[in-house]
Amino acid sequence: MSPFLAGAMPSILVFDAPDVIGAPADDVPLSAAFGIVILFIIINTSMKLDWYHNQAEGFIYCNIDNITYKSYNGGDTIIKLIDNNQVSTMEKHDPADPWEVEKQWISDTYSDRFGVYEPMDAGEVGMQQWFDDHPEYTAAFPAFGLYNENYLDRLQRSSDVQVGNDMHTLIFDPEQKLYIEWDKDNTGKFYRREWCEEDNGFYNVQPCCVFPNNPGRTELSDEEKQSLISEHGMDLSTI
Repeated sequence: MSPFLAGAMPSILVFDAPDVIGAPADDVPLSAAFGIVILFIIINTSMKLDWYHNQAEGFIYCNIDNITYKSYNGGDTIIKLIDNNQVSTMEKHDPADPWEVEKQWISDTYSDRFGVYEPMDAGEVGMQQWFDDHPEYTAAFPAFGLYNENYLDRLQRSSDVQVGNDMHTLIFDPEQKLYIEWDKDNTGKFYRREWCEEDNGFYNVQPCCVFPNNPGRTELSDEEKQSLISEHGMDLSTI
């Protein structure tokens, strides 16, 4: 149970970063400690890509001009389309690592828009040295870079996206398996984060390699929103 819930009578909790189940930003591979490509990049110069979740059809996608990158399994397989025509398929376990090659191409072509992808070879010693040099940093090792002090995953998504810091948490109650977020600054809609029985916790925001079937956020109807406001005595003007 969250320490915010222990002994608390009301179920309405307001805070910024609740714990969720799953890789916070896709999958930082364990092999990062054994000589794979590691990124040491100045904050906000690392390449960040914006991925979106099509819940109805069960895939995530990223658009760059007439190019679309799409994945139905959280990034294990990435399909590249140009003008909606499939031109390549990039598998995570391909020894040629085509997605890494593709990311370097994106960086070379669009660095002015998305930042620079600058990998650096390092092993276990180099990774430990990075942590020693950044004692204030307590998250997972930023194997694919940092953006606004949040590490980027293999898809170049910010961990900030995966944990859902783009919305305001209204209710976080694991005992009731209820997690409600409010898109306060944009649509004003309420969203429910689904419960993962397999890991006894809430899913992250988007599918990843670890949890490719993550359903993501579920938008609540206006009726459901008003019912929650009434049931929990919410006064949104004070939040």
